[in-house]
Amino acid sequence: MAAEKTRGNLVRHARRLFAKGGQRAVGVIEVSKAAKVTTGALYHHFANREALLRAVLEDVAQSVADRAAEAMGKHAEPWARLEAGIEAVLDLCLEPDVRLAYNEASAILGLEAWRQLEESKSGALLVQALAAVAIPSVSLELLASMVKGALVEAAMAITRAKDPQKMRAEAGVMLRAVTASLRGK
Repeated sequence: MAAEKTRGNLVRHARRLFAKGGQRAVGVIEVSKAAKVTTGALYHHFANREALLRAVLEDVAQSVADRAAEAMGKHAEPWARLEAGIEAVLDLCLEPDVRLAYNEASAILGLEAWRQLEESKSGALLVQALAAVAIPSVSLELLASMVKGALVEAAMAITRAKDPQKMRAEAGVMLRAVTASLRGK
């Protein structure tokens, strides 16, 4: 129990530092000081700095999925659930830690590892939401891949934009048009 608390504390402080300056801001000494533990305690939980950064990215990806699921949970109708999840993900792209995670994750983990991590979190949620809307004669795997591609590109556009708020608004309009077309509206 104490070990889990210490690990969580380290990840929380590393994530806070990450939100301020990306991976460069996440130093072993800085995280240890912020968490009020020794560097030895940090290395007890993480083999190296890269493992700590992976834990930060996992935490960010999990929180995106959790918050999207929370937004979806407020709706009973399947299309409304899907749209609420997409809107939540787009909104989260405005948060500093999510912006940096989406922009630095492939450099930290490698593109394929980041994709797998993200797929296991919000990607799985998207597949569930799309399965619930049941579009006849359409491969769920292909549909999920295409919608996910549009969502990922929208997220990346928001996180890299000079005016993220404006890009968020535009991305929302476009993705609502995509879901409306899938719905046949």
